[in-house]
Amino acid sequence: MNIITMKQIEETLPNLGYAASFEKNLRASIRKCEKVYKTDLSRIPTDLAAFDRKWGRGRVRHIPKPFQTADQFRTWRKNTRMVIARVLAAPKPVAMSSEWASLLTFVEENQGKGQLLRPNSHLTFGVLARVASQANTLPNQITDVWVQQQTCHLNSAQRKSFLRGIGRFNAIIARRPCLPELEKLLPIQEINKPAPLRPQSNQWRRKANHPGAALIWNDFDEIIDLKRHGDDAPLEGAPVQFSANSSKSYEESLNWLLNGLAATDRLEEDADLTEVITYANLVAATNHWVTARQARGQETKSSTLHNHVTRLVHLAVNYLEPSSKEVERLVKLRKKPSIRTASVGKMSEAREAWIKDFDRDVAKQERAHRLPEQLQHRAERTLSKSRAGQKVRPGEMMAALRAGVAALAAAMLFRASPLRATNLRTVRMRGEGAEFDVEDLGQDSRLRELRLSVPGEQVKNGAFIDEIADDDLAPIVVWYLKAIRPRLITDHPFNKPYTDSDYLFPSTSEQPMERSNFSEMFRRACIEVNFDMTMHQARHVTAYWILSMDPNAWDEAAALLGDDDLTVRKYYGWMNERRASKAGREKLQQARKGIRKHRKGEYDDAA
Repeated sequence: MNIITMKQIEETLPNLGYAASFEKNLRASIRKCEKVYKTDLSRIPTDLAAFDRKWGRGRVRHIPKPFQTADQFRTWRKNTRMVIARVLAAPKPVAMSSEWASLLTFVEENQGKGQLLRPNSHLTFGVLARVASQANTLPNQITDVWVQQQTCHLNSAQRKSFLRGIGRFNAIIARRPCLPELEKLLPIQEINKPAPLRPQSNQWRRKANHPGAALIWNDFDEIIDLKRHGDDAPLEGAPVQFSANSSKSYEESLNWLLNGLAATDRLEEDADLTEVITYANLVAATNHWVTARQARGQETKSSTLHNHVTRLVHLAVNYLEPSSKEVERLVKLRKKPSIRTASVGKMSEAREAWIKDFDRDVAKQERAHRLPEQLQHRAERTLSKSRAGQKVRPGEMMAALRAGVAALAAAMLFRASPLRATNLRTVRMRGEGAEFDVEDLGQDSRLRELRLSVPGEQVKNGAFIDEIADDDLAPIVVWYLKAIRPRLITDHPFNKPYTDSDYLFPSTSEQPMERSNFSEMFRRACIEVNFDMTMHQARHVTAYWILSMDPNAWDEAAALLGDDDLTVRKYYGWMNERRASKAGREKLQQARKGIRKHRKGEYDDAA
């Protein structure tokens, strides 16, 4: 049957191998197509490329009707695309041998709760049966060697299902004496699963605790301790000069070097850090990294390589006392075009494209100013239903709490200080040294001065942040402290209560909200109100607003962002180019208007 419409897909759905419960969800998504496309299923073509062009893939930038939330649209798009892809890419069914068909029937009859096999075992066992049938291999001919050979030709997803099918097959073999009707079909012994196809781990990494690498990591720890506390012994309560995140970055760079040297067999037992971080070793590790990424089809022109090499060169030049000739070679290596690519020190193409689109979209600029209130309104729609005693689904309530967290985050970014995400999520609201002391604000809702103060040692570039927030931040903070934060702590919709810690954005432990959870909450909530923006892009919006009001306000933008003037000029210089281009166009228009004006004639030889 040549399937060309969604109606035919719906009719074929039971034959596609999905579990009954999941098939029900897929059928609902297929029938939803009538409302989405506003036509009958029999008139909707099954063109995967056209589907992707119309509805996109990955990030949800717009929520089409009739969907109310991004999650609803994302689920429909995923389910519908999955079915279309399976139908169009489905290979011709392999004729299953009678022996495998008998075993598959046995599996279907003996799976489920309280049975020999787990529920849905026929799906993974079916993969094994089809692979063996295609290879003309009977069940009693399955061996360890055969399984090893077959797994090499399967992709990751197929291999996973195939090996689970082997597990179901072994469960049947273990009961072989009790199954006389199947005894002749089964091997005598259970089949051993092959070893995972994973690269051998690097024994020189810190976590491997390899004795031969002890000197390397001891030298590294001494340098990091020196960078953190200076020449003096660390004093209790003294500020740290080198953050834990920076230490982790340097450790990742050293691990990167050791991995490249181990792969090229350039490491010797009991080597120290001076013998490891050399010009020759950095070149070897760089060549290995580039070659490996090219073999995997990955991009090599990224800032990752430059960051690793720069950190390691810094350690060598400043702490390992290399020769003057070696220092010269190391410094030159860091600046080579193959390492310092065009992307180093520049805004990423995706972020620059986003802020340029923002510059052209006046309506989006106006909405950005109202974003905190939009998110608050989105959350209040659900919270008001709950307060009125109406039933609210857990997912709906979680979306409201997510919007509440995002509302406060956006308000602080736009009305207090455009903090980096790490600093924003770790802001404390009470206790000694709290960066944003609002403990009394919950009891006294009158507006008062709100100060955001973040010590330099907690900031990426060491810049001290001390800002007085705008007056319109306080109402959002009061609402968050009364309506959102208590629900996360005492009335979590999925019974995963957060801890009432000192952090403004709490988590399930005494620590601040996890980085991935915090970023996801903000991004998903913004999409729910049809405003596609990440937390880092909010920093770009702040700089854009300042420079759009005053093209020469580089110092003001740099001070608010906590960056230096040169960085801001480098990132936002395109605004000057666009402004100059616009001024040039205006002069051309004036010239065209002027050429049409009447000009008084001149007569040199008037009689």
